[in-house]
Amino acid sequence: MHADTRTGAPERLLTLLDDLGFERRTLPTPGPAYVWHEAPAHLGEDAKNQLATHAVPWLHKAGYVVRIDDDVWDAAAYTDAAMALRDHGAPAPPAHRSRLVRLGSMTLADERDVDVTVYHSDGTIYVDTRAAAPEPLLALLDGLGLDRHQVEDDVWHQIPDETDEVVMKTMADRAVPLLARAGYRVDIDAGLFGGTAYRAALADQAALRPPPPPAAHVRRTR
Repeated sequence: MHADTRTGAPERLLTLLDDLGFERRTLPTPGPAYVWHEAPAHLGEDAKNQLATHAVPWLHKAGYVVRIDDDVWDAAAYTDAAMALRDHGAPAPPAHRSRLVRLGSMTLADERDVDVTVYHSDGTIYVDTRAAAPEPLLALLDGLGLDRHQVEDDVWHQIPDETDEVVMKTMADRAVPLLARAGYRVDIDAGLFGGTAYRAALADQAALRPPPPPAAHVRRTR
């Protein structure tokens, strides 16, 4: 992900992008040096989007006009940066958020008005339920092979750590019709839905077999 500035951009702007967590790159040329910024290579796609969106209000405050692609925009990162501005904070990279945060007393499932929402963030698939979700629903997610997590009153599930990306998507895809059969409304991100695991789960439904978790977890290679 690149943050490009005009040719001959002032040092004040380049330094602000440095402070906001971008890495400066310079290519000498016979004329003015070509300078640009990039998101750090070690960040995942979601973290890069957070970094880029977080920069926008700081750049606006400094008087710069900014264009950001729609598929990069992260509304929560923008809100975080706007609050830091309001609190008179100094420009800095965003605090990394691997999981979408709760909005007050609402979960992401509450916001989307469903019982369960399944989404991909920074290499992991998360499964959020409504605030105070019933134990039968939580137990069903346990039974589908998902790991339950809890921080104070915030309860969610996720694909087990170090699970291969293909197996992650298979587990999420398979869970949807089984949750729907149990009467729950499900929202799932595009790209995680409709494959062979989904069709296998439909076949299980037709045969009224119980929902088994995948047979094995493939470990990520390093």
